Amino acid sequence: MEQLKEDILKILKKYSGIKGFILRDAGGILMKVNEDEVFPAASIIKLYILGALQNEDFSTRIKLKKEDKVGGFGILQYLNDGLFLSVKDAAVFMIALSDNTATNILIDFIGLGEINRYIQKINAKGTVLGRKMMDLQAKQAGLENYTTPGDTLEILDILCKDSEKLEILKTQACNNKLPLFFNGAIPFAHKTGDLDGIEHDAGRMFFKDRWVDVLVFTKELETKEDGIRINSEIGKLVFTAFQNLGKQE
Repeated sequence: MEQLKEDILKILKKYSGIKGFILRDAGGILMKVNEDEVFPAASIIKLYILGALQNEDFSTRIKLKKEDKVGGFGILQYLNDGLFLSVKDAAVFMIALSDNTATNILIDFIGLGEINRYIQKINAKGTVLGRKMMDLQAKQAGLENYTTPGDTLEILDILCKDSEKLEILKTQACNNKLPLFFNGAIPFAHKTGDLDGIEHDAGRMFFKDRWVDVLVFTKELETKEDGIRINSEIGKLVFTAFQNLGKQE
């Protein structure tokens, strides 16, 4: 484990930007770097929206309207107006494809204020949902979505203890970061996020007899490639270390 920590620190120092990192298993925190640093959340904020959803509302049907549609990630913007989705459908689109239209539909369904009250309830002090996805007017007004690695560790644990929401996290289709080198070898419940100079990935790896949480946050990157390399190289190290640990035992 000490060698793993040294190797992770080398990767964090090797590339540009400000980084946050947490490694945890069932026994507790194994390693943390800048866990309270505030980062622009990008699509990591969608974990908190999923957390604020009530499971009993999953079957509620929502009508996709033209005015709901926004650009960026997702496919709902290209589908026919009037399509009916369940709340769970929208949640899967939000996580699996990081669909911004689905995310905004869920923000309207729950209420932005209610989501922030949920964030306060779980004591995520460095986290705020300041605006909807692709709301450039709100962004220009200084409203943004923020979170910290430590807060995200808490929401990740909450979601992983909910069997329905855990399965949604396992649908994540963006796998070019932490799971790049082990994609498909083990179950990985996670969410990515990226903006200019930002490449995040946070999730739980499931091995045969244990799980491990890995959270990588970056900002002020010189290149997008730096952020992807930080994530993918750390993901490979953690996967290899815990796979080998299981074989030795």
